[in-house]
Formats: sequence, C-alpha cells, structure tokens
Amino acid sequence: MLLSGGWGASTANIFQLKLEPYGSSFGLDFGYTWASGFRLGGYFIDSLGEVVAQHRDPRRGPEDDFVTDTSSLNGGLSVGWAVPVYALVLRYTLNFGVTAMRWEISDNVSSRSVSLGNGTSPTVGVHFAPGVALLWPYHWFEAGISYQYLAQVKSTLPSGFVAQLLIGVRL
Repeated sequence: MLLSGGWGASTANIFQLKLEPYGSSFGLDFGYTWASGFRLGGYFIDSLGEVVAQHRDPRRGPEDDFVTDTSSLNGGLSVGWAVPVYALVLRYTLNFGVTAMRWEISDNVSSRSVSLGNGTSPTVGVHFAPGVALLWPYHWFEAGISYQYLAQVKSTLPSGFVAQLLIGVRL
C-alpha cells in the first residue's frame, strides 16, 4: 500500500476552454505482486486542480473575461509488471478507471458564449492510464516516483499526466 502526492497538468483544451483538473494530487495505490512480477491492484487519486483566468474573443458576440475552477477524482483497477533493476524495482502499469471532474465557470460570463458542452458538474468518464514507477523497496518500507498519462475517453474531459512521489509499506 502506497500513499502518493504529486502534480499533474492537462494536455488539451476542451471547447476552447483551458481546464486544469489535475494540479496538486494526493492518492492511495494498493495491490498484490506475485513472485513472477505480475501485479493486480487499485488506485484512488484526488486532484485539487487549478483556477485559470481566461479571455475569450469570439468572432461574433461580446468578449468575455472569466475564471475556470476545476478539480478531479480518479479511481480504478491497475494491472502491472514489476521488474527488478539492481536494488530498485521498475513497475509498468496499465490503469483502467473512472474520472469525475468538478468544474465551475465564474458568474460574470454569459452562458451563451462559454459552456462545457451540454455537461453538468461533475462530468464523469472513463480513462486509460499507462504508467511507470521506479521504487526502492527496503524491508517493509517502499518509496519511489511514478508517472502516468490519463487518456480520457469522454471528449469533455481533458487528458493529462500526473507525476507523484510514493511512500508506503509492503505487507
């Protein structure tokens, strides 16, 4: 079981809006690794996101200055393979789960010019997240770094990456 803390960023805009639902993140990674290196587990990540000030100048209609505030929850199942590399362990993973993105657009915006599709907050969708972690196991203790890319299936959720520091216990 590993506790994680890290940072993430979006890699795409949604409907010409810059959304940052990853930002600072905290989570839990748990699972079982067989002697062969195969690992089956689960994960939960709470990302605090970021507030982004934006300006929109459409071809028709008034210009808008507004603020988007987004955050997200991610959780799901993880399948992986751990490979020993000297005193370290290199773990490759493929995560499959659900993202719930909470979003809010400042009140001073005309609803006809800025919206997140026909969606409501929270917006929920499925993601695939390939990742890699470099871990240092020491007796019952384990620590390391990880990186994963959250590829969102739903078009109203921005894909992004999350880099984390991991610390925990091996039972």
